[in-house]
Order: sequence, then structure tokens, then C-alpha cells
Amino acid sequence: MTFLFEFTPLVIIIVILAFVFELLDASLGIGFGTVLTPILLVIGLPVSKVVPSILLAELLAGIIAMIFHTLLKNVKLGSRKIFRRKGKRKRRARKKPTKSSDANLPETSSLKEEAKTLDLLEIEELEGEEFIIEDEEEFIPADGEELEEITIKNKSIIFKLKNLTTDTKVIILLSIVGILATIIAAILNVLFDYNDWFNFSVKIYIGIMVFSMGVLVLAFRNKEMKLPMRRILGLGILAGFNKGISGGGYRPITVAGQLLSGRKSRNALASTTFSKTVICFVGILAYILTHIIQNLHAGIPITWEYLELAPYLSLGTIVAAPIGAFITKSADSKKLKMAIGWATIVLGVFSIIKLSLLRAGIWDKIPPFVEILESFS
Repeated sequence: MTFLFEFTPLVIIIVILAFVFELLDASLGIGFGTVLTPILLVIGLPVSKVVPSILLAELLAGIIAMIFHTLLKNVKLGSRKIFRRKGKRKRRARKKPTKSSDANLPETSSLKEEAKTLDLLEIEELEGEEFIIEDEEEFIPADGEELEEITIKNKSIIFKLKNLTTDTKVIILLSIVGILATIIAAILNVLFDYNDWFNFSVKIYIGIMVFSMGVLVLAFRNKEMKLPMRRILGLGILAGFNKGISGGGYRPITVAGQLLSGRKSRNALASTTFSKTVICFVGILAYILTHIIQNLHAGIPITWEYLELAPYLSLGTIVAAPIGAFITKSADSKKLKMAIGWATIVLGVFSIIKLSLLRAGIWDKIPPFVEILESFS
């Protein structure tokens, strides 16, 4: 595909598209590959070069985003810290007034009703009490409270696993089940050689699911929910299976699903970036190894033409990745959650419309962007 090197405006367009959709993906979870892949195909680029190049670009952008998410503390990695309280701490407690003080108030006075409970400050001795902190930024010590970090020796593996931060647990869980589900779905896809109707039905189902999760995020945006790990486990299996069987739907489903499980927006976005980067690494590695094995078996020299788009896509994604991490850090949590909900809805609608046009044969009749430009030259 030598025209990429000859036609400079097309290269610029590819870089800009990669930048825009990576920025949306990093800050809203709108789905980089899900949206950009069909656009690149309309431009006139072959699918055999679009898919692996997008995987590699996502991998490189994911690595950069992981670094910035960690530096900006959008994600808390490692183990939770254990502290011991020292000294005394003031605590506000409710205490009923004595009858003598109540008797001094007139019967008709509203003060008598208000005096039924009084807020009094009491001093409670808390020295030696141990507790766990996951996010030090959100913990505010009480007046007069001193904390001392302690280290527990001879910790068992079970204790270490239980003491991991929620972000770390979610990343590990999503990565492991995502990889396994992706591999299993890909194998099933190859073994059973699904027909066109099955593939169409699966992709429509994913589009409807993405749309529905966006609606649920908006509907429950003001409701506090707990985070059961079994829900995250099911989420990882579902998203990984969808990606393996159709190539898309991972990030919007995992981000929206975490929000519905009670996770904060920035933690959900950052955790999904980590797990998706791991899955992209496995995906591009499998793609490259398969290509090498096929060429060696056929006695054909090993080439890297299928990654021709990767440098241009990577340029856009690498620049956008840190900006997306900064947006995630600085954006208001409630507004970000609402934006994610609307973006997920738009992505679901786009997927359904695109697949419907593809099934009707209209999508294939859209002239490639390259041919349109050539007609004016």
C-alpha cells in the first residue's frame, strides 16, 4: 500500500482520526477500535491491515495511558496501607439533655423540641486501634489524631491477595477472565465457522447491549451501589467473550458495567485501560505469531506489511493518551459519569445503524474516501 507514503493528506487524516478517537476512548470509554475501524474501511483501507494496526496502536497508547493514570493517581495499585491510631481523637456524638435542663424551657417553646437531642463533643481514647486505608487522599484524620503506618511481617498469600486495593483486584480479574474469554470465543469462532447471520446477530446483540448499558448508567447515575467482585467477574467474562467473538464491545461494556457496580468514573476508566492493554498485548502477539507460523509453513518470507498503518495510528494515540488521563483526573465525577452514559448510548446506536446498513448492502456501496479524492484530482 505505497499510496500511504505518496498521499500525505491521507496520512494526516489517519493521524487526526486516531488522536480524536483515542482521546474519546481514554476519557469517555467510547470504544477506539469499535468506531475507528469502520471509518478506516470507508476511507478505503483493507481490513487485513486495519485490525492488527489498531491493536498495536491501542497497545502503545495503553502503555502510555497506564503510566499517566498511575502518576495522576486515577488508579490505586498495590496493597492497602495499614495504620495504627495514636493519641486521642474528637468524635461528635448525640446525647439527650438532662431533665433539669429540659425543665427550664417553657412548654410551648420550640426550643424544648430541639433540646431533646444535643450535639456534644466527646473525647475517645483510640490509641492502638488498627485500620486499613485504600485511598489516602480521601482520608481526613480527625482533630488531634495521629497515625502511624505499620508493617505486618510473615503475611500469607491469602492475606496479600485480600489486602490488594480494589483497583488492583479489578484489573487482575478483568485481565485474566478477559484473556480467557477472548481466546475461547476466538477458538469457537474458528471451529464452528459461524455463518453471516450468526455474526450479524452477535454484533447486533452487542450494539443493543452497549446502548442499554448507557441508558442504565444515566438512569442510576445518582444511586450509590456496592461493588461485589462476582459482578466484576461476570463483567470480564461477558466483555472478553464479546471481543473474542466480534472484535469489539470490550471497553464500553466494562466501563459502564463498573459504573453500575458502584465504581467511580476515573477508577473505572483507568482500570479498564490497564486490563484492555493486557488483552491488546495478547491479541497482537497472537496475530504476529500466527502470521509468522503461516509464512514459515508456506515457505514465504516474513513481512510486516500488515502493520503499515500502525506508525500513523500510534502517533495519534500516543499523543492523545496522556491528555485523556488528565481529563479523567480533572473532570467532575458526576459530569464524567453522565458523559460516559451518553457516549455509550451514541456508540450503541452507531453500531446498530452501521450493522443494519452493512446487512442491507448499503454500507458496501459507500465509495471509499480515497476514490472520492481521486475523482477530484
